Amino acid sequence: MRKNLMILTAAITLLFCGIPQAQAKHAPKPPKKETKIVKIRGDQAWVNTGLKINPQDTVKIKASGKVYFNKEGQSGVSPSGWPLKSYVSSWPDNWNYCDDPEPGMNHAALIGNVGHPNFFIGRKLTFTGKNGTLYIGINDCTLKGMYKNSGQFIVTITVIRGDTHIQR
Repeated sequence: MRKNLMILTAAITLLFCGIPQAQAKHAPKPPKKETKIVKIRGDQAWVNTGLKINPQDTVKIKASGKVYFNKEGQSGVSPSGWPLKSYVSSWPDNWNYCDDPEPGMNHAALIGNVGHPNFFIGRKLTFTGKNGTLYIGINDCTLKGMYKNSGQFIVTITVIRGDTHIQR
């Protein structure tokens, strides 16, 4: 009788202790997160972030800092850039001289590229569905020379691998 009780106890223990383990083996893994901080100097064009983006990834980008239109640190803009209409009227010589990568977007704004086409990032952007290497740049063609930029944007990029739902 005692031996049967021990066998029964062992069987019940295995049954109940084994269930959570079996369930854990089949539970979906949470998405893997990868975070990278990149500095985009005011006098740099495109910067390769080194991040390979897949269509099922969710990418969250947040940016801060200022880029200035001269080395003295005057006339600075945030990652949102200089509103296009105001830029054209305030800097007509630069507007006529320059052909920004994206002429329809704010001047000196933070922009991105994963394949094609370029897209506006500004201070904050979340996206999914793109495939390729993430590049980040400044929407300005006069990074050096007569209208040399200074300052920098600090960009935090979080890639949630395999996440098919954008989480804000």
